[in-house]
Amino acid sequence: MNISSVLSLFLIFCYLSAQQCYAGEVDVLREFLKARRVKTTNVISHGVAVAEKQKSVSEFKVPQVGSKENDKISSLPGQPSGINFAQYSGYVTVNADNGRALFYYLAESFADPTTKPLVLWLNGGPGCSSFGNGGMVELGPFRVNKDGKTLWLNQFAWNNVANVLFLESPAGVGFSYSNTSSDYTTGDEKTRQDSFTFLINWMERFPEYKNRDFYIVGESYAGHYVPQLAQLILSHKKTEPNLVINLQGIAAGNALLDDETWNSGSYDFYWTHALISDEVHEGIVKNCNFSTETSTSEACDQYTSEADSCQANIYDYNTYSQLCNSSAYTSLPVNGFDPCSPDYVDNYLNTAEVQKALNVRDIPHFWESCSGYIHGSWQDSPDTVLPIYKELMQSGIRVWIYSGDIDHILPVTTSRYGIDKIKTPVKTAWYPWFFQGEVGGYAVEYQNLTFVTVRGAGHFVPSYQPGRALTMFSSFINGTLPPGFDWEADVLREFLKARRTKTRDVVSQGLAVAEKQRSVSKFLVPQAGSKKNDKISALPGQPKGINFAQYSGYVTVDANAGRALFYYLAESPNDPSTKPLLLWLNGGPGCSSFGNGGMVELGPFRVNEDGKTLWLNPFAWNKVANVLFLESPAGVGFSYSNTSSDYTTGDKKTRQDSFTFLVNWMERFPEYKHRDFYIVGESYAGHYVPQLAQLILSHKKTKPNLVISLQGIATGNALLDDETWNSGSYDFYWTHALISDEVHEGIVKNCNFSTETSTSEACDKYTSEADSCQANIYSYNTYSQLCNSSAYTSLPIDGFDPCSADYVFNYLNTADVQKALNVRDIPQSWESCSDISWEDSPHTVLPIFQELMLSGIRVWIYSGDIDHILPVTTSRYGIDKIKTPIKTAWYPWFFQGEVGGYAVEYQNLTFVTVRGAGHFVPSYQPGRALTMFSSFINGTLPPGFN
Repeated sequence: MNISSVLSLFLIFCYLSAQQCYAGEVDVLREFLKARRVKTTNVISHGVAVAEKQKSVSEFKVPQVGSKENDKISSLPGQPSGINFAQYSGYVTVNADNGRALFYYLAESFADPTTKPLVLWLNGGPGCSSFGNGGMVELGPFRVNKDGKTLWLNQFAWNNVANVLFLESPAGVGFSYSNTSSDYTTGDEKTRQDSFTFLINWMERFPEYKNRDFYIVGESYAGHYVPQLAQLILSHKKTEPNLVINLQGIAAGNALLDDETWNSGSYDFYWTHALISDEVHEGIVKNCNFSTETSTSEACDQYTSEADSCQANIYDYNTYSQLCNSSAYTSLPVNGFDPCSPDYVDNYLNTAEVQKALNVRDIPHFWESCSGYIHGSWQDSPDTVLPIYKELMQSGIRVWIYSGDIDHILPVTTSRYGIDKIKTPVKTAWYPWFFQGEVGGYAVEYQNLTFVTVRGAGHFVPSYQPGRALTMFSSFINGTLPPGFDWEADVLREFLKARRTKTRDVVSQGLAVAEKQRSVSKFLVPQAGSKKNDKISALPGQPKGINFAQYSGYVTVDANAGRALFYYLAESPNDPSTKPLLLWLNGGPGCSSFGNGGMVELGPFRVNEDGKTLWLNPFAWNKVANVLFLESPAGVGFSYSNTSSDYTTGDKKTRQDSFTFLVNWMERFPEYKHRDFYIVGESYAGHYVPQLAQLILSHKKTKPNLVISLQGIATGNALLDDETWNSGSYDFYWTHALISDEVHEGIVKNCNFSTETSTSEACDKYTSEADSCQANIYSYNTYSQLCNSSAYTSLPIDGFDPCSADYVFNYLNTADVQKALNVRDIPQSWESCSDISWEDSPHTVLPIFQELMLSGIRVWIYSGDIDHILPVTTSRYGIDKIKTPIKTAWYPWFFQGEVGGYAVEYQNLTFVTVRGAGHFVPSYQPGRALTMFSSFINGTLPPGFN
């Protein structure tokens, strides 16, 4: 397929722009980029060299019909009142004979524009609008409201700190045009020549910007435009030192720098972010040589096609974003950015009165985000621009490369790999930088080059993380590195580090079922409670019209010690007598299953900000099962003991007490005897769940009529194995651009996490450096806001309020709530996690999983793929140690038209990821979590998509 046919099709959909590409349609973007990979296009050349004989600057001056006075915008339709900066837009002719003119928009700075630098912003494509995309969706002063008619002020606009000039280039893009149709056959060289011509003539119209500090910044395919234009400017500067363009620096974001590193970096990103299988990635590594000049092999094409097919229905410009036209789209967009924003801009800019205010010619002028005829006629495009970057690094100007770390089409790995090819020494080591008390991203200063990541940002960095983007940009033009921060030790990480360094005495080899175990009848304990007394009439502040039964109370598990466990049961609103029973366990160890799992994750209610009222969770798991939340062990939540020594406990006592609880609870609720029963839990419950299942099945062998009819287990983001937790965590940090290459290499070389002894001093040094880079990142979601951060807004990530735990704390420590829940000894102090002394904890539970896989029950492991404390890599590495054959190959599963995650069925084991979910999967992705859980209890794989 040649480039013209590929790019002509491309108009229908999108290229590197703000347009949306959805599955069910041909993904032309990936086909276009694949053409670069298989070397079938005729546009790829080795570089764009400055002509030996170049025109003098005076020869670039072109007769103009516009003027600064006429270009001034009095007001844009629908703009807010009180705007205190000047705006200009209009045309600069770059070729009078052909009638070729480029459109621009200038937003001068709010504060003393005469002292601020001038920044030229370029979007990529090739062929995408810098004004409509960059100006109206990303870094410009305005964003368009949903009505497509009015504007709102972007408080993080880059004209806070600079005068920003948006250029629509080349001709045919946005409002730029030519009267000569052959001009729409263009490429890198003509684009940079026209951009240079534009600047020379624009500065005649705006002479106050002559010799002003000048910067060029752009993203995506502008990774070509930016350095190429800078190279041309500096070339003219050599022969004409008085050139009025006073170039000080360049920055390129999520840029196409080098075809080889784009290919290898993209597939590595997919694999390390749990978007393709181990087998497909291994096939790419073994069969693809992206550095060659020839086409890739048939085997390579097969594996890359499999990898590409797994990206269907994922937004190309943000791995975790919603799609605009998806039924999953809600009023709480990811990161506060509305994925339908490009549609609003399209409506706004195609309005006649808007075009008139912008001084557009030939109204009505059809505007589009990206121009298809430009895509279809691109003539020259080097396979790498890294040599130009190297040249610029030696010129004395500032050179920055930045990446949003969840961009999907030009991932952060492609930037890192490209920089690795430059081979320049490090001046300032990799460190986390901060915005409003949170990690804004990471930075490393090389010799003559700075690389910066922006955490939680996709391809359009200022759209997804506007505050962080402005902080980074301000640092760039000020000539400083992004701001660092003094951090405090993370107590949780210190606890887990103790497992790594083997300094605690809780780690043991395993937890076996006792050879001589008690009969089930001996687990029966005298009880004071009853089903009738445990029934909840209503919880304070609950919504009206609740149509399911709720129970809560205590089951005594040791009468002599006075040890009793608290439970909460939410029966299904839909014929509960036919639904299975699910036992949910949170981890910790020592964390509340009711307060965390029940009130923050999968239970029927969530707590409002007032800490007094509840709202109904539409994706509660009791829609498909009767859900029983158990506070275990004693000392957790509302569970207690009258014997203080009971608060020194461990895995063994916890599973014994949980089994005792179930046997006695079913006496109170006999209708659940022999009902299909499942155990599900997360985190440290990766220990509790299989251990309890093992004990149940052990009793089942000696008492086949055991009333507990265990059908399956599932663990989420679970601590399965200490070795794979350690190696998987540090690999996750590195592949998600959270630690440096050097630190990761130090860990790989110096750490042996499989040994029984403490780690080495060198290992501890590198792991400490890695851990310090995680400061002020929420341990349970790599991209979440922090509750107590000043960066927290009214638009939480994924619609989940990071302060929810505080609301639950206030609610459950209210006397009337505790009374309604049948809590004993009111008021009782409830807390999310209790300080329990832990005695025994095996360093792996994988042997128990292997035992359960042979028992005939259903065994699932699932992971939210952006959990930070027990990352998805730890689950994948743990499963790899089990070494079980694959039955159903890795595939994307779907929820409401979007990729919900990925699934692979092994022999007697299923692994499922949940895309865009952190540690508490049902909190961050409630709809996807319910879909996964429904598949689990129905004995089916999560739904695929035709």
